[in-house]
Amino acid sequence: MSSSVSTPLRTLIWKEFRLAFRDQIMSTLAIIIYTLFLISGLLTAFQYQYDQQSRESSNKKFRQQWEAQHNNPHEAAHFGTYLFKPLNLLSAFDPGLNDYFGTTYRVEAHVQHEVDYSNAERNDALMRFGQFTLALIMQLLIPLLLLFISSSALTCEKESGTFKMLMAQGIKPSQLAWGKVWSNYLLVIFLVMPIFTVLFFVILLSPSGTALLGRFLIIVCGYLLFYLLVTLTGVIVSALSGTSRTATLTVLTVWLFSSILFPKIVAGKAADWYPLSSRAAFNNHVKQGFLKGINGDLPYQERGEKYYAALLKKYKAESAAQLPVNADGLLLQYQEDYQNKVFDHYYAELANTFNQQQSFLNYAGLADPFMSLKRLSMAMSGTDFYHHQSFFLQAKAYRNMLIRKLNLQLATHPVKSNESYQADPRFFLQLKDFTYQAPTLSETLYLQRMALLSISCWTGLLSIALFFLTKPSLR
Repeated sequence: MSSSVSTPLRTLIWKEFRLAFRDQIMSTLAIIIYTLFLISGLLTAFQYQYDQQSRESSNKKFRQQWEAQHNNPHEAAHFGTYLFKPLNLLSAFDPGLNDYFGTTYRVEAHVQHEVDYSNAERNDALMRFGQFTLALIMQLLIPLLLLFISSSALTCEKESGTFKMLMAQGIKPSQLAWGKVWSNYLLVIFLVMPIFTVLFFVILLSPSGTALLGRFLIIVCGYLLFYLLVTLTGVIVSALSGTSRTATLTVLTVWLFSSILFPKIVAGKAADWYPLSSRAAFNNHVKQGFLKGINGDLPYQERGEKYYAALLKKYKAESAAQLPVNADGLLLQYQEDYQNKVFDHYYAELANTFNQQQSFLNYAGLADPFMSLKRLSMAMSGTDFYHHQSFFLQAKAYRNMLIRKLNLQLATHPVKSNESYQADPRFFLQLKDFTYQAPTLSETLYLQRMALLSISCWTGLLSIALFFLTKPSLR
């Protein structure tokens, strides 16, 4: 019995494939899609190569400057350096928030910087429209083409008069609908799988590319499942529409709302309901907290005097000249530690607001699988908010460690009042470079569990809906 049911379905799918090739639908779509992919791929490759070379040359330059120094360690701390978020091929596929949040962190004494120097700051078109990437084509253009094709799948049968002929041959409405779903879905699969295959081998052959394979496979599965969801949407609209014109206008409305309007509305609501203080206000809070003290602590001047008095008492000295250590280095580090405490105090409030916004967006993705796909794609590419925050926290920890080492190096070398300590270049040579550890795949999947749930549940619900809607709507 199962064979008798599956035979008409296979026949329908084969019929749709022949019509697609005969009407040159497949070849036209292939030309359009591959042309877009080729242009985007070349732009992405050039940009990735430029960014990678820029990072490598900058890291080499800053390292050489560190190793060649003959400065006082605290002066070196003021000179500082820059840390760069590492690039990978998946971040080139989907730049996500990198273009807007930046990928560069400034290390400097007395100042806690944020990740900065985003591409969007220097590119108005990028700020308005986003970068033309492979992910943009996968997320916006292919679903649009798929909706247009599938939305006329059943209305064309009605308008051409072949629907009644198919019913007279014993084909059930649900079989016809599913035949349209699988035929249109497989057409798109045949178009996008060569692109994914090329990306797979590019990642596999790249340095440390094997570490990205798990993330890449989840990206592929997420997009393929989303395309099935889009196909189901188009066929359902086709089943409920009286004409192809009505179906086309309906799916265009669905695409505009789900992929453009709803995400912007949700992002605006997240910013309104969980407002963030401006960068200037945050920096002012940190500055005032450092000068005046927080949680009942003494102001800056009194804190320093109290610490200096405790230092003299500890070493039983009457002046800085009698100390076996360099009091300037210890005092600088004491104030640095307090500034870090103040920064962490105010950043905790900011981080809580960030997490509230992200939680709101995660739940909003349950209502819009497009948002969930975009968030899943960014997360697996390492370009979402959580990866950005992870880089910032690790860069900040490295900055605090580096400044501490420089100040303590100064503290362990007491000098006379009219002298200044100059560190040996060998000291700067032994300072370790910054290494960024991205969140693990399991951690990232856990953070994106709502996105996975959204895409899976919507696909299941639309599959059930297609079965029940085809019976009354297809006559």
